[in-house]
Amino acid sequence: MTANPTRRQFIKASGATAATVSLSQIAWSESKNDQITLAILGLNGRGRYLAAQFSPLDGVEIAAIADPDSRLLNERAMEIEVLSGKKPDTVQDFRTLLDRKDIDAVVVATPDHWHALATIWACEASKDVYVEKPASHNLLEGKMMIEAAKRNNRVVQVGTQRRSAPFLAEAKEYIKSGKLGDIGMARVWYMSNRPSIGKKNDSPTPEGVDYDLWLGPAPKSPFNENRFHYEWHWNWDYGTGELGNNGIHGLDMVRALLDIDLPNRVTSGGGLRMYDDDRIAPDIQISTWEYPHLSVVWEHRQRGGGTLYGKSFGVALYGSEEILVSGGSDWEVHRGKEIETHKGNNGMGEHVLNFLDCVRTRKTPNASIEQGHLSTSLCHTGNIAYRLRANLEFDPEKQQFTGNDDANALLGRDYRSPYTPPEGLV
Repeated sequence: MTANPTRRQFIKASGATAATVSLSQIAWSESKNDQITLAILGLNGRGRYLAAQFSPLDGVEIAAIADPDSRLLNERAMEIEVLSGKKPDTVQDFRTLLDRKDIDAVVVATPDHWHALATIWACEASKDVYVEKPASHNLLEGKMMIEAAKRNNRVVQVGTQRRSAPFLAEAKEYIKSGKLGDIGMARVWYMSNRPSIGKKNDSPTPEGVDYDLWLGPAPKSPFNENRFHYEWHWNWDYGTGELGNNGIHGLDMVRALLDIDLPNRVTSGGGLRMYDDDRIAPDIQISTWEYPHLSVVWEHRQRGGGTLYGKSFGVALYGSEEILVSGGSDWEVHRGKEIETHKGNNGMGEHVLNFLDCVRTRKTPNASIEQGHLSTSLCHTGNIAYRLRANLEFDPEKQQFTGNDDANALLGRDYRSPYTPPEGLV
C-alpha cells in the first residue's frame, strides 16, 4: 500500500471488489434518502473491508474511526478519504465517540470479546449497530445485546451477510417445494490451509497500542503477538475458534434455510492435531447439534485444505430424494450424478444496504440480533462441548444446559473493571 493509495488499490487490498462496490452504489442511488453518519470500531482486517463497503455509498458518511492500535489510524483514514472524498476523525478509544450527536450508527469490527460491550454501549447511547459475526463472545452476552437493542429501540444487524443474498432465498423456496424430501441431516464444513502461528514469547507492548483498552473485559495478561492481531481467534479469552470464525456463516445458512432455532443435545470432539504452536482453540473440530428430527454437523481442519462437493467451505442438506449444496454464494441440487447449479453472490452489498434501509425505516434487519444470537449460540454450545469433552443436554427455551454446572459456567464470563455491561440487562 502506497502512502497515497488510489481507489482501485484500496479496493484490491481490502478484499472488496470493484463490482461489489459499484453494485452497492447503484442500489443505493435508487433508495437514497437522508444521510447516515457512521463510526467504524476496529480497523485491522474486517473493519478495513467494511470501510470499503460503506465509504463509497451516497448518503453515507464515515465521520470517525477508532482502534486501540493507533498505528492503523492515519492510513485507514486516508483509504476512506480515497473512496468517499472525506477524511474521518481518528480516535484510539471508541468510547469517546458514543456521546457524539452527529453519529447515527456504529460498525463494530473488533475482536469477538468486544462485540457485545461495544454494541450494548452504542445502543445505550442511541446508536444503531452493524456488528460483525459472531454476534458475541459468549451466549449470555447475546441475550444482553437483544435486551439492550429492545429497551433502546435500536436496529442491530449482525454480519452474517448471506441472510441478504438472493441465492439463499431461492434455495429456501426450493426446499419449501418438498423436492428434497425429508431432511434428516445438515452438514457444514471449512477446510483451510492456515500456516502455523508458531510459539512467541510475551513482549513489551508496541508503541502506539493501548493494550489495556484492547483487552477490555478479558483477563489482564502480558502483550503477545500471538494473542493480538488476528491470532486472537485461537484463544478463548478473545475468540471463538474456527467454529465462531467461519462456522457461524454456514450454521446461520442452515438455520435460515430450515427455520430451526436451538438444539436439544450438543457433542463435539477434535483437538490440536495439525500444529504444535500457540493455538488453544482446536485446529480440527467436529461438532453435532441434535434436534428432534434433524442432526446438524460441523467439521473443520486448518491444515491440508481439501474440499467437499468441490467446495472448501459449504453447506449440504441431505434429503431423502435430493441433496442441496451451497458454497456460500450459489446453490446446487444433486440428483445422483446430475447436478443443477444456480449462481449468485454472498450478499455483502445487499446486506449493507439492508442495514442502512432499516436505520432509516426502523424495520427489522435481515440478520437481526435475535437471529444472530441464535446462530452464534450454536457456535458457543459446540465450543463448550469441545472444551468439556462432554455430551451435553440443552434446554432451547431456557438457553442453558441441563444438569451440568460446568457447562453453564461457560455460558458467560467474568468482566474486568471498568469494562462491564450496564446494570439491568439479563
